[in-house]
Amino acid sequence: DTLNDWYWPEAVAENVPNMDSSSYKISNQHDYILLERPRDYVVVPDEQPAMLAELVAACKQSGTRNVLIVGPNTKVALSTLDGIDLGEQIAKSRLKIAVVEVHDAAAEDAEFLENVVWNRGGQIRFFGSKKEAEDWLGTS
Repeated sequence: DTLNDWYWPEAVAENVPNMDSSSYKISNQHDYILLERPRDYVVVPDEQPAMLAELVAACKQSGTRNVLIVGPNTKVALSTLDGIDLGEQIAKSRLKIAVVEVHDAAAEDAEFLENVVWNRGGQIRFFGSKKEAEDWLGTS
């Protein structure tokens, strides 16, 4: 499939993404796109489609599918249904996402999101270090 086949959420399809949101920063690291979340960032369902659209746009621009998400002390405010919805959106994006965060979600919740994404043909993994994440992305 081509870059043009990537999922683009309808809610932001007509808007040019803002690559420097007030709640996170997206940058091109050559081999992957880096999303940096600030301390105490809260993962809420309403913001995820726009963030995902920004990641897809950044990946299209740089010609990669690899994404590294990092953040200290992330809070997760997602229900089980929100996790399923987010997992489906991530799978549709066709991005390969590595996550290195200290978060308040239970290990089972992170594993649940991984399973939702992988069971729908997507790729996401949670890691304890940036090096492990970069190795998985094939960028180290």
